[in-house]
Amino acid sequence: MAESRNVQAVREAYELARRADHKTLRTRILDDATWRPAKEGAWNPCRDADQIVRTLLWRAHANRLRPGEVIDLGDRVLVQLKGVRLGRLGGRGLFPRLHQIVVVRDGKIVRMQDYPGREEALAAAGLRG
Repeated sequence: MAESRNVQAVREAYELARRADHKTLRTRILDDATWRPAKEGAWNPCRDADQIVRTLLWRAHANRLRPGEVIDLGDRVLVQLKGVRLGRLGGRGLFPRLHQIVVVRDGKIVRMQDYPGREEALAAAGLRG
């Protein structure tokens, strides 16, 4: 089955970050997009596209962050992130996991929010709780 446009947009953003293609990545994120951490104080939230690009590039290289399981939720995408030091980014568990809800509009990232667990991410998406 073919992936949705939104899932493709999220996967592409992570691939561009991995390749350190700053200019192309920047075109895939709306100017006023935001990104919130899994836990307050873990790192400062991103308040615009330029901050998101810098954070994605840093995470892709320092933490080797990449998407694992990706689930289409309409205008949102649930991503289970893979990488190293996920506990430092707000993941939890013996083998820390970090989940993310990415809101995509017209093929561009609008908002990103990290969650320490799958249940929290699903609840935030209105699918559990």
